[in-house]
Amino acid sequence: MDSSPNAPTGQGERKNISSRAAGYLLQKPGLLALLGILLVAAWAGQAPMVMLTSLFLSAALLAKAWSSLSTKGVNCTRTLKEERFFPGESTEVGIRVANRKPLPLPWFQIEQELPTGISGDLPLKPSALPGQGLLHHEGALLWYRSMRWKFRLDCRRRGYYTIGPMRFTSGDVFGFYSRSMHVPCLNRIIVYPALYPVEKMGIPSLQPMGEYQIRRRIIQDPTRTIGLRDYRPGDSLRRIHWKASARSRKLQVKTFEATTSFKTALFLSVESFHGPSRLPEEVFELAISAAASIARHLVSHSTPVGIFVNTQCADSGHGLSLPPAGSREQLPVLLESLAKVTSSCGEPFDRFLERERQHLSAGTTLILLFGTPPESLPALATDLKNSGYRLFVLVFGGRENLVMEDGIAWKHVRTAEDLRRI
Repeated sequence: MDSSPNAPTGQGERKNISSRAAGYLLQKPGLLALLGILLVAAWAGQAPMVMLTSLFLSAALLAKAWSSLSTKGVNCTRTLKEERFFPGESTEVGIRVANRKPLPLPWFQIEQELPTGISGDLPLKPSALPGQGLLHHEGALLWYRSMRWKFRLDCRRRGYYTIGPMRFTSGDVFGFYSRSMHVPCLNRIIVYPALYPVEKMGIPSLQPMGEYQIRRRIIQDPTRTIGLRDYRPGDSLRRIHWKASARSRKLQVKTFEATTSFKTALFLSVESFHGPSRLPEEVFELAISAAASIARHLVSHSTPVGIFVNTQCADSGHGLSLPPAGSREQLPVLLESLAKVTSSCGEPFDRFLERERQHLSAGTTLILLFGTPPESLPALATDLKNSGYRLFVLVFGGRENLVMEDGIAWKHVRTAEDLRRI
């Protein structure tokens, strides 16, 4: 901690300013009672009592005026060097308090909520909020001076964390009255899933004829119309747009979005990890890391990949639905989205899969990730295969003797080492 002359800095908006007296005698009824005692003592000629009550009332009034000005001209800021991390990384957080008025602050306290998942070894006090702890700072400031603190956050676990607003409290030199204000500065920290090396993948769409030799095969997706063009001999009659042809008085044919046979969508079932046969949290985290590692591997091979999880995301409370895309910008979006996945299930996986697959073209490879696979998995996989999808199933929980229909690949993953060759 260091003290330094005041320096320009951004000032956060101050809200919910509240005051509190140290005891009942310092509240309005108590002060009125003391004033009555003062008048009675003066009328009775009790000089010692008059002097005592006068001194106390004067000190109380001075303290109240001092306390009312204690939060004026005070600026509290919090700075973070980074807000996105991988597990095991850390970051430095800075707190700065500036007193921009001629009245000193004889004492002050700063209190802020910190997530226990990234607080490391910081001395946190209990908080009423689950998963949170209170970090306190104390000090005193002369006029036009500032003070700084620094501490580190250890990003050990994947997640989406919010560092809440700060509460600044100060008051008079006697400690009679305190005044508090909330500084609504919010910082959001994202810790990505752990990434593991994937050396080779036996996904059907990537190796339809053994080791693939071309990057991708361009085809047209008949579910995604992007425009019209004039009819050419050889065009299928099913592609003719009859209404547009009638308006233009010549045959118009629908054109479709180009897609690839290597498009992949990963589906993770949350309730299979946290259902009746609940698995350890480490198994759920391994599955999320597996999804992130597979996505990174596919993106590195220019394969469009998307993520679908029937969760309640930490920021929105909705499920995760990220359609397949093959650009390099897709990977950071995938990792950030997986960081927000929670163990809360949004809706049954069967219903979630049925709705989301309506937006995926035939030929897309579906990678299904389960903890404890449901009894209905073989029938579900067969239905998806008959609908034109390629399948690859990863199981992280029990049922190592899972029986699947021929042509449906699956693998049991126990450790991160099993992800090297899946």
